Amino acid sequence: MSTFRLCIAILAGMTGIHVLPVEAQAAEARQSYVVQLRTAPLASQADGVHGLDTNSDTARRYTARLEAQQRAVLALVPDAPVQYRYTAAFNGFAAMLTPVEVARLQASPDVARVSPGSIEHMQDGNEKSQARPRDQR
Repeated sequence: MSTFRLCIAILAGMTGIHVLPVEAQAAEARQSYVVQLRTAPLASQADGVHGLDTNSDTARRYTARLEAQQRAVLALVPDAPVQYRYTAAFNGFAAMLTPVEVARLQASPDVARVSPGSIEHMQDGNEKSQARPRDQR
């Protein structure tokens, strides 16, 4: 640690100011969120009798429409790392967002809700492992 940084850390400790390295500040600022868009997912197109052929031209066009809408919403937060995109049973995406980006998305008329993400753990025998959702495309 340089002498300058050591002095700043000592002064911060004496005054009660919390100083973090830039990398730690950036990591703390971004949190995982799930963003649900207002347009219904692909599953809403099923007729209840025949189900839904996800390979049909109609389904592909609808999925393309959902993906275009997601790109438009993501343009509001261009620096946000996207973790997953969903179109089949849920229309939205998971991304790492800052509080400012969350507020920007919540103000969009295309966004139904922005919810904090969570990590789910599954127990496999005696070992715990992290369950990661898969992309629905």
